[in-house]
Amino acid sequence: MRYRRCFAGIAAATWLAACGKDVGGPSLDSVAGHYLASSFATTQAGVTTNQLARGSLIDLTLVADGGTTGRLFVPASKPGVADFDASLAGTWILAGDSVTLSHVADTFLRDMPLGVAAARLQGDKTFSGVRIVVVLQKQ
Repeated sequence: MRYRRCFAGIAAATWLAACGKDVGGPSLDSVAGHYLASSFATTQAGVTTNQLARGSLIDLTLVADGGTTGRLFVPASKPGVADFDASLAGTWILAGDSVTLSHVADTFLRDMPLGVAAARLQGDKTFSGVRIVVVLQKQ
């Protein structure tokens, strides 16, 4: 009998501790907001390029109802090539401490999970040999 009470007490404490972990995590309301890129860099063949210094822009708004608006702009890398200018209108989901975007435009942002850290979103992923690192700061 004593063993059962001890086991039940341990099980209850473990369950309460596990449930408590989610209480302090990010919520849709806390993550929702307007974000601008504070860092946006690409690295290819060992050469890192500061995309913000080149005139690139990431402007993203996450609405608490799950909608998104915004723009991703990357100027052409050479003459004769068009700038990349895409709408970020779509949706977003929060799973744990990671944001995933879904929008029509074919951008790296919809294929890169963004980690939630304080008042920013951050991502780091390599696509076809090009590493992209972004930090979006909440405004």
